[in-house]
Amino acid sequence: MQKARTVAVVRVSAQGDRPDEHFHSPDVQLDSAKRWTRKRRERFVTHFPEIDVSGKRPLAKRPGLLKAVEMVEAKQADHIVVAYFDRLVRSLKVQLEVIERVEKAGGEIFALDHGKLTNGTAATRLSTNMMGAVFQYFAEVTGEKVTAAQARAVARGVLPNSRIVPGYVRGEDGVLAPVPELVPVVRELFERRDQGATIVELQAYLLEHGIERSVAGVASMLRSRQYLGEIHFGELHNLKAHTPIIRDRALFDRVQRRTVSRGRQAKSERLLARLGVLRCGTCGSLMVINSYTGNYRCGNTSASGCEQRAAIKADRIEGWVMDRVREYTADARGHASADAHRRDAEAALAKAQAQLSATRRRLLLLPPGSDQEPEVLEVVDGLEQACNEAQAAVDRLGPSGRRKTVTPEQIDRLPAARRLAEWRGLITDTVASVTVAPAGPRRHGDRVIDIQFLGQ
Repeated sequence: MQKARTVAVVRVSAQGDRPDEHFHSPDVQLDSAKRWTRKRRERFVTHFPEIDVSGKRPLAKRPGLLKAVEMVEAKQADHIVVAYFDRLVRSLKVQLEVIERVEKAGGEIFALDHGKLTNGTAATRLSTNMMGAVFQYFAEVTGEKVTAAQARAVARGVLPNSRIVPGYVRGEDGVLAPVPELVPVVRELFERRDQGATIVELQAYLLEHGIERSVAGVASMLRSRQYLGEIHFGELHNLKAHTPIIRDRALFDRVQRRTVSRGRQAKSERLLARLGVLRCGTCGSLMVINSYTGNYRCGNTSASGCEQRAAIKADRIEGWVMDRVREYTADARGHASADAHRRDAEAALAKAQAQLSATRRRLLLLPPGSDQEPEVLEVVDGLEQACNEAQAAVDRLGPSGRRKTVTPEQIDRLPAARRLAEWRGLITDTVASVTVAPAGPRRHGDRVIDIQFLGQ
């Protein structure tokens, strides 16, 4: 008789600087799950860690728990085990969804401090749901207390996070204070922008004064109302929180008109434009189309830049990708469901958001004025970009069942006016990434290009 197969979910909302004895250590959770499995003479298959992941999140944003559920549904596991009930979920709605999906697939869920979690009978359903409601209640109460503390901080003029713009430091009372030597630098930054300086020129100007920022980081500085002495934190606002560096509000407003978004760009007729799949082989950044040269090239505009920006003719790469997609869809692997692709994209988004959350918490733990703060802020900027790209991938796939994937042969029979849109849809449903390496003396032909398909 085959042994039952167990997968464990190990979740920690936020470790911070707490010692192990003050929170549910992931090592303790994993050891408990393995001991339970050995005692029952079952086979421990794997575990899914969720570090800095809230139990209140929907299942689509719980990458570890979602994978565990999908393993049970795919008949790759029989049991899901957690060391503590509240490590599974802190949302009654998600709890009901998880138990229903697992039991429908013939699996079981166990919390070692509670027992089997089931909707099997009226009595067990009542017990499980009552415990779930209690854990959701404590999570909501904790959230309310944090919100209240943040409101008090903003009212006192204290920024609740560490996203402090260059030119300020946090004082002993927590209130932002201008750095005397950087005040003229920031004011000159706004003056130059008002006079027509480009963001790239301002980036170089800041670098001359020891402030390294990406192009997006410079634009963010110019938009920050911290320079007006204001704090805006979600729905919390304090318009007189600290000493302003930019006292000329008219100057600030003029700069905002210069940095306003250019609006929605015209839709490109190039096949891979803005699909988010084409990437530079040097730095991994998305490649963008140059309408004048007809080439795709690395879109990295960060302060450090890309050491060797990849570029390739649009006609060449588009034809190559179409040929690879034809080959892939001719194989059975090419017919994987779009819903599965969307789940993968949502899991990648959840992972990026978890990394961003963890890094932001790291910022909060840094002492005021720490030398590490600029470096960590730069990491946050990069993670925010990663989250934006992951969200774009989810948005591209659209809701489940959005479209019926067609084959290249079917596209070839369509009117010319419809072929571009259908090819884009097919590439979105099948291709994860296309990486273009910079050309070199030993690189020829298709060897500079690598393609990865969804599900590989």
